[in-house]
Amino acid sequence: MVKIRPTKGWKWIPIPLFILILFLLSRSGPPGRGVEVVDGDTIVVHGERIRYIGIDTPEWDEPFFEEAKKRNEELLSGKQIRIEPCREERYDKYGRLLAWVYANGTLVNTQLLKEGLARALIIPPCGKEKERLLLDLEREARRKGLGIWSIGKKAIPPTEAGRYIGEYKAVRGKVLSTYRSEKVVFLNFGKDYRRDFTVVIFSRDLGRFERRGISPETYYRGKEVIVTGRIEEYNGPEIVVKDPSQIWIVE
Repeated sequence: MVKIRPTKGWKWIPIPLFILILFLLSRSGPPGRGVEVVDGDTIVVHGERIRYIGIDTPEWDEPFFEEAKKRNEELLSGKQIRIEPCREERYDKYGRLLAWVYANGTLVNTQLLKEGLARALIIPPCGKEKERLLLDLEREARRKGLGIWSIGKKAIPPTEAGRYIGEYKAVRGKVLSTYRSEKVVFLNFGKDYRRDFTVVIFSRDLGRFERRGISPETYYRGKEVIVTGRIEEYNGPEIVVKDPSQIWIVE
């Protein structure tokens, strides 16, 4: 059985969702019936697309996509599922209901983080109340090298990045210099930024760094880091980074 719990009273629930709730609560049948798993962080419940709050799992062309999707299916299969929508902003720009999803009392969002099959992704206002928990779980999974964080164990040096254009890799090296313009931040791993490996962070994604208190051009300068992402070719090999979880400092 699937239940949607209103988080701050019925007055918060738009009429279409109110009708959906009545429909779901009136149904009988085996636990988990009517649930389709799309990927690691998206499901469909009786036609309603639901996006997990606070996490981001690998895309279809990234390592551990299948593992995250399969684990999501395992966590939900045959379980009694409870859905708690975001209080402040119910839908994302793709029309998906933003929610915390429980299976027999287990919060699936955080369980995927614990197992290293997701990154923490907090997009206010949703998820702010659990932000510290989500970041701590991500950090612990990364420390243990679980799931997606195991990729860092096979990191290549920046000088070899050009051999893997189009592939998803982890690159380990020292950020020698940085540069920030109005549109982009560059983290340079070599002396010649036009030929050597570079990390690119576009201004549209800087908010995710700033929410964690990170100014990339100063925070990473002079530090040895591991960067994960797809290697592309543009004035030499580069990885476009959209979230701070793609870069971690080597301790």
